[in-house]
Amino acid sequence: MSRWVRNALGAVVVAALTGAAGLTWLALGDDPGGHVLTDLDGHRVALDAVPDTRAADVRPTGGRFQAPSQGLDVPLVEMSVAGGVLNPPTLTEAFVVRDPDGETAEGVRPRVVALHAVRDGRAPGNAFFEHAAADPAPTVRAGDELVLDGVRYTVEGTDVRTKAEAAQSADIWAPRPDGADRLVIITCLQRAGRTGAAAENLVVHAART
Repeated sequence: MSRWVRNALGAVVVAALTGAAGLTWLALGDDPGGHVLTDLDGHRVALDAVPDTRAADVRPTGGRFQAPSQGLDVPLVEMSVAGGVLNPPTLTEAFVVRDPDGETAEGVRPRVVALHAVRDGRAPGNAFFEHAAADPAPTVRAGDELVLDGVRYTVEGTDVRTKAEAAQSADIWAPRPDGADRLVIITCLQRAGRTGAAAENLVVHAART
C-alpha cells in the first residue's frame, strides 16, 4: 500500500431511475474532499468525488460478478442512485443498481452494474478496456460471457458515450416492453495521458443466455 495512485476519478454516470415517468437529468456536484480508496492491487487512490455510501444504501448481495474472458471475479454489491449520481463507493467490487420500481407497466428495465476504473491502477472496470492507451480499445467482445450472481449473460456489443449521453440513454435505463432479461455494464473510460475526471463511459450490453 506504499504507492499512491493519484486519480481524479469521477462518478460513473449521472442519472436517476424515475419509474414510469422516464429519465431525469441531474447534475454532478464535484467534491474534491481527498477521499481515498484502495484498488484491487492494494494501491491507494484519491478520488475527486466522495461516494455517499449512506444515501446509496449499499448492501452486500453475497453473490459475485464475473467476466471470465477478462479474468474478473469480484463481490457483487447492491446500491441505489444517490442524489442523481451513480458513484460506486469502492474500487474492489461490482455494484448492481437497485431499481425502485422493478417491472413497470412499460416493461422491464435492464439490470445495470456500475464499476469504477482508475488510471495507473486496477479497479474492476479496468478489465474491460486497454487502459494504458490514449485511445483505449474494449477488451470485451460480442459472445463473451458475464455472470451476475450465477445468472449467465452473453455480450452483444459495446459503445462509448459521454456521461451526459449515458445518463439519458433509453437503452440503459428505459423499460423493455419485450420483458427480456438484459444486463448493462457501465464503467468510466480512462484515457492514458489525461488528467481530471473521465469524461466518458464504456457501456457493455448483454442478454441473458
